[in-house]
Amino acid sequence: MNDNPPPSGEDAFFDQLFHNLPKPPPQLVLPPGDDCAAWRMPDGNLLLLAVDQLIGDRHYLSQGEHATSPERAGRKLLARNLSDIAAMGGIPTTCLLAAAFAPTRGQEWISRYYNGILRLAKEYNVAMVGGDLATTARGDDIGSITILGTVEPQNLLKRSGAHAGDLLFATGTFGSSFPTEWHLDFTPRCQEGRWLATHHFASACMDVSDGLLLDLARMCRASHTGLVLELPNIPRRTHNTTLQQACTDGEDYELIFAVPPEKMAPLQKEWPFSTKLTCLGYFDDSLQMTTPDGNTLTPQGWDHLTSKAHRDGDST
Repeated sequence: MNDNPPPSGEDAFFDQLFHNLPKPPPQLVLPPGDDCAAWRMPDGNLLLLAVDQLIGDRHYLSQGEHATSPERAGRKLLARNLSDIAAMGGIPTTCLLAAAFAPTRGQEWISRYYNGILRLAKEYNVAMVGGDLATTARGDDIGSITILGTVEPQNLLKRSGAHAGDLLFATGTFGSSFPTEWHLDFTPRCQEGRWLATHHFASACMDVSDGLLLDLARMCRASHTGLVLELPNIPRRTHNTTLQQACTDGEDYELIFAVPPEKMAPLQKEWPFSTKLTCLGYFDDSLQMTTPDGNTLTPQGWDHLTSKAHRDGDST
């Protein structure tokens, strides 16, 4: 049996780091390695915690004729964090912003960046309760948001809940996120994730940020399953999006989730959103990702420790 390849790059780094961390306190019911950590509060509900950052000329164009507006950059920073809460079935509540901008950025530009965050925060009823502001030494723009949310224990979604026989579903479309500017303007799937959690349709869930194949491999590894992926079923973002781009580009911020087979028909019948819903395959006990004809799939995608291309509009 050929198992999924062992993690490398970022995944291997964090596997080693998490292995060396001290034993967590009992209140930490979901340790590092998922889209959020989960901390049990005195009332029994769970506090979700996540952090994500946004780097100029890595996650958006910061200079030149086609530079991303500061409002859209700020919006994307918060939207990335909201997507993590969505993947856990939670409700976002609070955030803190730490940002360091190039010395050439004036107060007006920085205010517009913050306004992009605050407009989206208002839309999702998220309070910004603090943070830090600085300038960088080399002219980079770096924003980092720590986001908090809540979820009931019985509604918590994790990467590790898929079982052999479960069906793989996905929201939305994949690929070409940079040329279409989807990566800037996407809608975090908070409503969809919350609905899946409270209606108990999903046995496992995560969001896709580093590439569909790479993130599917992470779900399989967490769940100790394999996956048979129907490549023709993957919905592509445009008519020009190739299958390779749909599988590996990343920055899609869609949800992938496992559904027990007996819940497939009710899910499709009761799905209340206009968001596209697609069945992409099924989980099995092979511990590898394959196509229906048995070809092994390599978990390709974006890895900050091994990928060489800049995420500035090119495919990753």
